Amino acid sequence: MLVQQFVVSVLVMACALFAAWRLSTARLRLRALDALGTWPLVRRTSWLAVLRRRTAEGLGGACGGCAQRTPASPKTSHVRRH
Repeated sequence: MLVQQFVVSVLVMACALFAAWRLSTARLRLRALDALGTWPLVRRTSWLAVLRRRTAEGLGGACGGCAQRTPASPKTSHVRRH
């Protein structure tokens, strides 16, 4: 029973952190990544740099990350417009 409560609490915390991450603004995400970068074990990880780069790319849109694919994107350039 104790193990089950532990697993459930870990899952609830992970879901809460994921929801807070997804609902936060790009600037707040960058601040959180900067704070994580001060931790000795985390600052050398590659996922932190990748996550920071992806978050910074999201700042280019007007709403802070909604406009990931623009009409000038190579993925949508094959669409012919009349």
